[in-house]
Amino acid sequence: ALARAVNYESAGTVEFVVGSDKSFYFLEMNTRLQVEHPVTELITGIDLVEQMIRVAAGEKLSFTQADIKLEGWAMECRINAEDPFRGFLPSTGRLVKFLPPKETSDASGTTRVDTGVYDGGEISMFYDSMIAKLIVHGKDRATAINRMRDALNAFVIRGISSNIPFQAALMQHPRFQSGNFNTGFIAEEYPKGFDAS
Repeated sequence: ALARAVNYESAGTVEFVVGSDKSFYFLEMNTRLQVEHPVTELITGIDLVEQMIRVAAGEKLSFTQADIKLEGWAMECRINAEDPFRGFLPSTGRLVKFLPPKETSDASGTTRVDTGVYDGGEISMFYDSMIAKLIVHGKDRATAINRMRDALNAFVIRGISSNIPFQAALMQHPRFQSGNFNTGFIAEEYPKGFDAS
């Protein structure tokens, strides 16, 4: 309805917050895809970038909202060049070793890595700290969490620090696993910062 009201005809992301009473509060609309768009792609089976290009070329969508089916559960971790043991300070330098987990897609789910870095590449202070996006899909939330944990544990980065240890700890946290958390989760569970011990 928002896009129709302003005659918007492209990809866009509407951001909102959902209250504990399931009420929705609109935040903003970005006229682009978000970094998390692979999550939507994996649960819908629709390549959003392809569709965005087709619409920009004047094509009509070949499906309607009613045609879109949501299947399974997907999640994404942004792998950033930052040190969780030092208050998430930026970490710059040479990627001595960069070995992401193997990308797979089979009946049990999907593991996908979107990146543009490589062994020997430089992580500069002049650009965004994101090294890669790690996206997983499984039949349900527990399966996706387990798949993400395995993928994070298989990720090898040497030469700089990354937030992988923190994200791996989150995947094992009972409150995260239960889904019983809110936007205050990190402040509540890690009030003195992250320590893997």
